[in-house]
Amino acid sequence: MRMVLGVDGGATKTHALIADETGQVHGFGQAGTGNHQTLGLERALAEIAKAVRAALAQAGVTPEAVEIGRFCLAGADLPEDFAMLQQAVERLGLCRSVVINNDTLAALRAGSTRPWAVVVICGTGFNAAGRAPDGREIILPGLGPISGDWGGGSDLGLEMIRLVMRAWDGRGPPTRLTPQVLRALEVPSEDVLLRRLYHREIDPHRINDLVPLLFETAEDGDPVAKALVVRMGEEVGVSANALIRRLGLENTDVEVVLAGSVFKGEGRLLLETIEATVQRQAPLARIVPLRREPVYGAALLALESLGVPTTPQVRERLSASLPF
Repeated sequence: MRMVLGVDGGATKTHALIADETGQVHGFGQAGTGNHQTLGLERALAEIAKAVRAALAQAGVTPEAVEIGRFCLAGADLPEDFAMLQQAVERLGLCRSVVINNDTLAALRAGSTRPWAVVVICGTGFNAAGRAPDGREIILPGLGPISGDWGGGSDLGLEMIRLVMRAWDGRGPPTRLTPQVLRALEVPSEDVLLRRLYHREIDPHRINDLVPLLFETAEDGDPVAKALVVRMGEEVGVSANALIRRLGLENTDVEVVLAGSVFKGEGRLLLETIEATVQRQAPLARIVPLRREPVYGAALLALESLGVPTTPQVRERLSASLPF
């Protein structure tokens, strides 16, 4: 039985799956983030190796038994990243053949019913990628403000604070985001919040965690919150449209996969805005919120690398045997 390895190394965790050519999962492993840009290369490699070795141990196989590994890694952004990661991961000796991808491709494949689609990821940060039926791929740089990105959890959390501050000093309209943000960050007033932010006394992760309150406040009808949700939805749609246009998919029923923690809530206004923005350019496009972990997509990519047809039966078996 031929074995493959799929790895999703995202911004917060690394997942690894060992599966056979029928789609049956034999082993799973988990570790911390494998992003070399945040941890440094050696620590990131250690997390990747930890996840893969746990999967190998559970499957009861050696690295030599695994024909190929698709390592879909956050931080694989520029050509020099790919070259460095290819050499570094090969040295770990985790499988017989190594392919490095950006982590966007795992999410794309996990959410799509076929190998081609567009994906927009809004987690802590923002990224997007697309693949055409002929195999052409485009991945946006995803390097933050320097590459024109906006719309991840950190961006939205900071924008919520900006709107609260502008409401406080009179430059913006009042908003029900104010009591929500103050309560969540456990501060009594806007001036205390300002000082605590200035002195960097608030963990940035707590700012990212404000995002569900944005959608809750928008659903309650707050105009300021609704405007921010619409702005984000339009940005997601613009990013998807750029990829659709560059790949020539305007007249296809392309699936636009939405992945990342920002999309996990009940953001009806957000989804409606994204759909309206995308369908102005690609009327047949379908919006698909991701319902599986991206490592499922990494395993599918590994199977497809071997020429294994990822039939509905294979995909269903893989999905059914996932450990989560």
